[in-house]
Amino acid sequence: MPEFWLDSDTFIRAKNEAYGFDIAPGFWMFLEQKAQEGIIASSSLVYHELVDQGSDDLADWARQREHSGLFIEPDAFVQAKMREIAGYVMTRYPLHEANAFLGGADPWVIAHAVAYGGTVVTFESRAPISRRPKIPDVADHFAVPTINLWRLLRELGASLGMHEPPS
Repeated sequence: MPEFWLDSDTFIRAKNEAYGFDIAPGFWMFLEQKAQEGIIASSSLVYHELVDQGSDDLADWARQREHSGLFIEPDAFVQAKMREIAGYVMTRYPLHEANAFLGGADPWVIAHAVAYGGTVVTFESRAPISRRPKIPDVADHFAVPTINLWRLLRELGASLGMHEPPS
């Protein structure tokens, strides 16, 4: 199973910020390569969040990779872990905030990591006293590590430039 599980915002922020398709096509090729190697993945619910937003480069990119192994359907084990996550979130956070969180892809990304191990990749920060669930806080409760995209790229030895770095 994959070592790293990417949330929706990781893809969205990459596209909107430093790794737009027009400036950094190598980044997207790197993600695809690591998915083919089985190192990174995401939930099929992330896929739906990316493509349901409309038609842009990211939605098109995701559509072309729907069955590539990057987006994984939750099996019965992941669904069982999702029920545990839902139970925790429903008792820890206000109902409307819990429902909003549970209605998205984020808890499914955590459920995949709880079920099969691995690290969740997200730009969210811990906010343990927040009334709104955050991926790192929920993941912490289930002993799932979280990192951001920049750390992921370093851990995987990504080199997206055309030249060697200055010495």
